[in-house]
Amino acid sequence: MSDIIINEVVGWIQKYHSFLITSHEAGDGDSIGSQVAMDFILQSMQKDTLILNKDAVPETYDFLPGVERVQTKPTRNLEEFEAVIVLDCGSLERTGLSLPKTSQCLNIDHHLSNDLCCQLNWVDPQMSSTSEMVYLVADALSIPMNLSIGSNIYTGILTDTGCFTYSSTSPQCLRIAAALVEAGVQPSQIFSQVYERKSANQLLILGTALSNLTMSKDQKIATILLKEEIFEENAATFADAEGIVNYPLGIASVEVSLLFKEVSKDFFKVSFRSKKRVNVAVIAEGFGGGGHHSAAGAKIRGDFTLVLEQISKAIYQQLANLAP
Repeated sequence: MSDIIINEVVGWIQKYHSFLITSHEAGDGDSIGSQVAMDFILQSMQKDTLILNKDAVPETYDFLPGVERVQTKPTRNLEEFEAVIVLDCGSLERTGLSLPKTSQCLNIDHHLSNDLCCQLNWVDPQMSSTSEMVYLVADALSIPMNLSIGSNIYTGILTDTGCFTYSSTSPQCLRIAAALVEAGVQPSQIFSQVYERKSANQLLILGTALSNLTMSKDQKIATILLKEEIFEENAATFADAEGIVNYPLGIASVEVSLLFKEVSKDFFKVSFRSKKRVNVAVIAEGFGGGGHHSAAGAKIRGDFTLVLEQISKAIYQQLANLAP
């Protein structure tokens, strides 16, 4: 099945000359890496491209070759582009952009939650990352792998597999990682850039987050609330809180970790993480969000206490249906 859809994707790409590339708002390693890698691939084919995101590239990924091509204010009329490529994104709404009304749209994604928003959709939740899928596109197009493309793809795979520790870490993605290293990618350098280059703001936010950690009575649900003023007081952004939701999973009893980032009064961006037993993608979908089995997110309006009660109820319903 994968070979069939990859051939369709290749044929679709070969058909057009100009491409607008985008992804979900609040970019992460996989969304940024897959977009920039796709841009390099298309440019190597003499295609005309533009990468447009709602948000600027987080500082964590500013070392990647080609990230300077990511625009937040387009320098061209978007209607000029023949086709749109939406990467690592389950719906056009999640881009946060007003995209041109073109009938030519390709969606490449690995999230469980995807509304098949384009005319051609390659959605495969078995893939470790969208960056892995972009590698397969490059391979099918016979694009030589170089350091620029490889560094972006490796970063996307690395971050979306939790440094090759998540259940999505497949033999195929490990083989691809090995091929990227053979092409010149330096794993230690990329790891250092992504995980060992924290700002003071990130550490301050982490300290505040952990001090605000609360636990359910049975210690199965860990919750962190970061209110709007915390970001203001520390001159921090939501990007500075990336990865914090994973820390409570280190507590032996915890099944699900929740991070609430307050956007405004009674409006939150909620991150969900689980230790596999609970499918947080299903829970997030119930609040208009989505994601993966063990990692998901949603934007939720409502009183914090009431929203937490609703989410907790959904978590316990799943746990009750599991075998002891």
